[in-house]
Amino acid sequence: MHSLLVLASLLATPAPAAPLPEATQEAAPLIPERPQLMKGEIARLDPYGGWRDNSRRAPELLALLREQNRWTEQQLAGQQPLAKTLQAEWQARERGEPLPEEWLTEAGSQWRMEADGSLWQRSDARSAPRQRLAPRQPAQGYYEIAAWALHPDGRLLALAEDHRGDRDYRITLLDLASGETLASLPHHASDLLWSLDGKTLYTVANERHTLRPWQLWAWQAGKEALVHQEADPAWLLSLYRTTDNRHLVLQSNNHDGSEQYLLDEGGPTLLRARERGLEYYLDTQGERVLVKSNQDGAMGLYQAPSLTSLAAGPWQPLWSGEGRELEKWRLFAHHTVLQYRKAGDDWLDVLDAGGKLTHSLALTEGAGTAWIQGSQDPASQQILIRRQGMAEAPHQRWLDLASGQWQAADKPVANPLYRSERRWVVGKDGVRVPVSLVWRKDITAPKALLLYGYGAYGTPMRPYYQPQVLSLLDRGFVYAIAHVRGGGLLGEAWYKEGRGQQKQHSVDDFLAVAESLARDPAIDPARLFAMGGSAGGLLVAAALNQAPTRFAGAVLQVPFVDLLGTMQDPELPLTRQEYGEWGNPAIPADYAAMRRLSPYDNLHAAPYPPLYVTAGLHDSQVPYWEPLKWLARLRAHSTGAGPYLLHTELEGGHLANPRTAELRAAREYAFLLSLAGVRH
Repeated sequence: MHSLLVLASLLATPAPAAPLPEATQEAAPLIPERPQLMKGEIARLDPYGGWRDNSRRAPELLALLREQNRWTEQQLAGQQPLAKTLQAEWQARERGEPLPEEWLTEAGSQWRMEADGSLWQRSDARSAPRQRLAPRQPAQGYYEIAAWALHPDGRLLALAEDHRGDRDYRITLLDLASGETLASLPHHASDLLWSLDGKTLYTVANERHTLRPWQLWAWQAGKEALVHQEADPAWLLSLYRTTDNRHLVLQSNNHDGSEQYLLDEGGPTLLRARERGLEYYLDTQGERVLVKSNQDGAMGLYQAPSLTSLAAGPWQPLWSGEGRELEKWRLFAHHTVLQYRKAGDDWLDVLDAGGKLTHSLALTEGAGTAWIQGSQDPASQQILIRRQGMAEAPHQRWLDLASGQWQAADKPVANPLYRSERRWVVGKDGVRVPVSLVWRKDITAPKALLLYGYGAYGTPMRPYYQPQVLSLLDRGFVYAIAHVRGGGLLGEAWYKEGRGQQKQHSVDDFLAVAESLARDPAIDPARLFAMGGSAGGLLVAAALNQAPTRFAGAVLQVPFVDLLGTMQDPELPLTRQEYGEWGNPAIPADYAAMRRLSPYDNLHAAPYPPLYVTAGLHDSQVPYWEPLKWLARLRAHSTGAGPYLLHTELEGGHLANPRTAELRAAREYAFLLSLAGVRH
């Protein structure tokens, strides 16, 4: 590994954008056309639609994917030393900068579940952790634990396990004393919770094919019974417990509404019937009944006289969300704590038991982020807050709720080698788009730029600390996040201006940020690169269609690129629940907007830049055939030299296989670094 001094000298003169080192001249293996008529409100012929195989087992398909993988690895052979160097750097940083661990308090102890399925227990924060369950991760293949629920007395453990990567989880019940499997439930589920008395395990089962969480089942003494079923295909079920552990809540919701039931007596008791556009979320602490709701427009906090009065009202307003975005809230015996965003920054308000504001604190400013950490003891007088920034390693502090003063704990550690900031870019229609940036201060030559974007579902792409990104910065990159409309950094209105028929705003914002940064004298305009995953892959792919020469290369991770094809198929997972996000093709105006934007349908003759695209064979959110079809069609249209690389994880899904996630990231970064002319 180079020393920082040597790296700085190596990067004093940047290399121009360059082809991949030692790439072979072998042509990309052909992905033959397989035309298929796509049915819908408007039928259309998809030239590669026949490569869809719901079974994922067709020999010809698997042979094609393996051949594409082989060619991609061959093209990247020359960058393998760089990829290995990156992995070594990341592992060294991980050892040197351990992240704070999150423990849950259950059954009188603190518990933590590792990614490999091992369960650790400690009596308190000062005691040494003790492993209760050996790793369940198999020697090979995919493995992920999505959720776990510990029995109230600590004897039994329920796990939601994924062995394929399709997020269709099997529920396994284990005896912690013996490690034996007591039961494997016949249905696949996504959520699980023990009843308050420990007699019943509730699970939310997935619908076949669509994987929609739609049925509530109760397991008791080896027998299961169906308790509740959500009939509306656009609505999803989930479970949670109230803060005081006195109530179990079954929740049904879609993009802009919710409905809740109490499970205290076994069968669900409706709290308030669903109303279009109304969201409400219950929590209780002793006799206090609080509700997070948008009943007055912005999401605020209200107090109800009792559980039985939720439907009738009135609810007493305690905290208004006007001009701010409520994200988390916690109830304590004598306080209520609210975490929210205002103008993109994180804030914390503390209310007393009567709902009066006693403290208001700014948690971040600019390119940083902070949030309430984990579960909290409602009897406590303090709350744990985690903070980090793009150049600031994660740390956590306790806040005294009575005084509003921070207690002695971890202090912010900003690495002096790096600088981060938030900028505002004027977009195409005059909006101001926030951008988070980080770079290395002692490298003064014009830098390459990696621009990341997502912009969907109201999700704020927070400026997290990413140790892997430091390897880019050390080699002369700026890393930037474009907080485009459709994301949630600036609140609900910012989100709505970038979804459905307004989705083009997301692309306009992304390209406006790229153009603005290209004019920065500190950045080399010929070495701008883009990255996006899932819905962010749609953002980047649409930007490439509309400005194919703006970027020198791009990485698209499991990209959602066949917008029309997916939204016209209601049998696919998520489609019916996503009409509010992307539009309903049965509505002419929605269809027209999707047709103008859909990356797959708008490929055209243009010099597209080099691309590295990933897919997961068992991906249930973005099926493998979307990246496959898109790349095949792009190769047929592009007048550029490429390469256009596709790598499909054959033992994985939407998330990278935990076994290979680091290798995949190293390949992606090495691909971009090589295009930027960096070899070491």
